[in-house]
Amino acid sequence: MRWYADAPVRRSRQVLADLLVLAWVVAWVLVGRWVHALVMTLAAPAGPLRDAGTSLRDRMTEAADRVVEVPVVGGSLGSPFTGAAGVGTDLVAAGERLEASVRTVALVVSLVSVATPVLLVLLLWGVVRLSWSRRAAALGRDLDDPRTQELLALRALVRESPRRLRQVHPDPVEGWRSGDRAVVRALADLELAQVGLRSRPPSR
Repeated sequence: MRWYADAPVRRSRQVLADLLVLAWVVAWVLVGRWVHALVMTLAAPAGPLRDAGTSLRDRMTEAADRVVEVPVVGGSLGSPFTGAAGVGTDLVAAGERLEASVRTVALVVSLVSVATPVLLVLLLWGVVRLSWSRRAAALGRDLDDPRTQELLALRALVRESPRRLRQVHPDPVEGWRSGDRAVVRALADLELAQVGLRSRPPSR
C-alpha cells in the first residue's frame, strides 16, 4: 500500500500532517500525565492517615502486651488496648482505600481526557490517509502498462478542463486517438496529479 505521494509538494504536506498528528498525540499524553498528577494530590491525606493508624496500632499493641502481664487483672485490662489497636488497623485500611480510590479516579480521568481528542484526530487522519491510499492504489496500479496509461489519459480527457488539456497538446484528443505515447503519458500524469502521483518514464 502506498502511503506517500510522488509529487514533492504533496509528499511534504503528508509528512507535515503526520508530524502534526504525532505532536498532537504527544502533547495530549503530557496533558494526561499532568491531569493524573493533579488528581493524585487528592490522595495526600492518605499518607498521614495511614501513618497515624500504624503508630496507634503499634503503640496500643505494645501497651496491651505489657498490660496482660499484670497478675490477675491483666487480661481484662488488655482488652481496651487491643480494641484501640484495632482502630489503628482500621485507619491504615482507610488510608489505603482512599489512595486506591484516588488512583483509580486519576487513571480514568487522565485516560478519558487523552483518549477523546487523540482518537478523534487519529480517526480523521486515518480516514483521510486510507482514502488517499486506496485512490492512489487504484490509479497507480501498473503505471508502466500502456493500456493503463491510455485509460488514465481517457479519464483526464473527460475530467480535466479544456485549458489544462491544451497545455498538454494543442489537440489532445487526436494525440490520444493516434496513440502518441508522449501525449498519452502527459494526459495520464494529469489524472495521476489528482493524488500526487506520476507515471514512470519509459525504460531505455
